[in-house]
Amino acid sequence: MNNNNESYTDEKGRTRWHINDEIALRFMELHAFLIIADYPEDHASRYPRLAHSISRFPESVADLVEQDRLIEEIGGVGDIVATIITEYLQTGTCSKMDEYAGDIPRSITELVPVPGLGAKTIKRLYEDIGIDSLVSLRTAIDEGKLKGFKGIGKKTLEKIEEYLDANL
Repeated sequence: MNNNNESYTDEKGRTRWHINDEIALRFMELHAFLIIADYPEDHASRYPRLAHSISRFPESVADLVEQDRLIEEIGGVGDIVATIITEYLQTGTCSKMDEYAGDIPRSITELVPVPGLGAKTIKRLYEDIGIDSLVSLRTAIDEGKLKGFKGIGKKTLEKIEEYLDANL
C-alpha cells in the first residue's frame, strides 16, 4: 500500500488523510469481493459503513495503528477489523479477501470506484457477462452487452463511460 500518511483539507474544510481514503477504498473492495463470493450480506454490509467512518476520521489510521489506539478510537473496529487494517497497511491486501477469493480474479476490485456500480451490480456483471476488470467492462460496453442490463440505465452507462475514458 502507498502509505501516503499526509493530510489534506476537503471541500467542507475538514482535515482528511490520504491513507484513510486508501483504507476506505480497500474496505469497499473487500465488501464487493465478499458479495461476489456469496459471503453473508448482513455481515459484509459492515465494511461500507467502516469505510465511511475511516475516510472521515480526523486522524491518520496509520498513526492510530502505530499507537495501538485503533480499536478504542473508531466505532465498529474490533480485533478482526483492526487486523484487516494492519494487514492492508503492511501488505496492501488482507487475509479475509484471500480466504474468500476462490476463482474470483482480483482485478474485479477495479470496478469498485466506477460510478453507478455497487457490489450487487458488480456481482451480476461478473456472473452474467464475465466482466472482471475495467478493460472487460469497456469491451462489454463497446459490444453493446450493457444495453438493457438490469440496474444500468442510460445515465449510469454515460457515467461509466466517462469514468473509463478518464481511467483507461
